[in-house]
Amino acid sequence: MTTSNIEELAERVRFDLESAGLLQPPPPALPSADDEAQGGPVVYIEDGQVHVDWLCHARLNDASLDMVEAGRDEDDVVRRYEAVRVAMHTALGAILHGFGYRLDAPHFGYGYTIRPAHHDFPTAGQELS
Repeated sequence: MTTSNIEELAERVRFDLESAGLLQPPPPALPSADDEAQGGPVVYIEDGQVHVDWLCHARLNDASLDMVEAGRDEDDVVRRYEAVRVAMHTALGAILHGFGYRLDAPHFGYGYTIRPAHHDFPTAGQELS
């Protein structure tokens, strides 16, 4: 895929996630500190591929990390963090699959690498019919 095609795919994924009701922060080139502060879905391009992930709000992320670093892996905040990550990973996968995207999950962690959809859904700025 050309750089233009990859950028178009990323825009289409953002549009489809917005259509599904997930608000999108301004698109960064890569996940940024601003995304992590507010949490939510992120769509970014890295190594010539489109990636989608869910970031927890910084307060949940930081509190969970503090507990893990203190050796308190079973603390409620860590369980909440993991519950959100698992649920949102599953939800993003179901939504993206429903929009016809082919997904590759990482061998470790969360998020997806997106391959082009099998459809001609509207691109960003077009109306759904």
